[in-house]
Amino acid sequence: MDLLDTQIETIFNGQPLSQDIPFVCDFEAYDSISKSVFAVIFNDKNVLMIQEAHRKCRGQWALPAGKVDPNEQIIDAIRREVLEESGLEIVATDLVMIETAPKFIYSGRVIGGQLKSVEDRESIQAKWWSESDISSLNLRYNDTIDIINVVRNYNRSVAAIPYHISRFTAIWAHNRMLLRVVFTAKRDQNNSHYIVISKPPSPHLPEIFINQYPADSLLGVLSVEHNGVPEHSHDGLCITVLARSRVPYEGVGRICGDYEWMQMSPSLEALLTRYLDSPNTELIQWRPKDWNIRR
Repeated sequence: MDLLDTQIETIFNGQPLSQDIPFVCDFEAYDSISKSVFAVIFNDKNVLMIQEAHRKCRGQWALPAGKVDPNEQIIDAIRREVLEESGLEIVATDLVMIETAPKFIYSGRVIGGQLKSVEDRESIQAKWWSESDISSLNLRYNDTIDIINVVRNYNRSVAAIPYHISRFTAIWAHNRMLLRVVFTAKRDQNNSHYIVISKPPSPHLPEIFINQYPADSLLGVLSVEHNGVPEHSHDGLCITVLARSRVPYEGVGRICGDYEWMQMSPSLEALLTRYLDSPNTELIQWRPKDWNIRR
């Protein structure tokens, strides 16, 4: 299991697997789908907002956002969209949250440019709004305030962590939409951790449909692998999520089929404990579609 340990450690560190490791998918996966990016940029207590120029939403306010273009990396898309819509140049500081659409939500800071005041086809204007004033705006999306709150709380949390490592998209080619699952359980008897692996044709972490996920036991996203270049060649992605069993290992029972439990090595357990103890700051947050709707 030394090779599998190395693979898991690589994923835990937010890096893609080596090209010489055979790729195995446990289920037929989707082809590529469109991807969107959103930016939450703070200036002290104010948030960067843009006023939409498009006919269907003209005059409404929104966070800088847009689609990832063909032949474009996700990280480049967020910089481009902010510049086009607000006139400001930014550097992305963290990939904070992913929605299942998929929608990638970044934090960032301004490094140049000039706030837009003249209308063009991208936006009417850009403006810094206080969080209290945003709630009174005519907003294009009903989750805007919730997204701002998530990023604000995240920024406050990581500011107190001297060793925090920002997470971004790892540039790695996939031609399908994949979800890689790291599912763990803790043994009460000796506090050791186990992980589910898929056996054939060789031991590996399970990879499944991107719209199937253990929502109520999911802690967050360990890594995102994507390469949008060249266009149409391999514009899929692989999201690796960390999930934890709600019951101890002793109560989970035997896994059927081609899956089994593997006890984690001490070095992997040390990495895992960091994520289990602080998932809101150590992991990219994951939300299902319509997560903000109160039920």
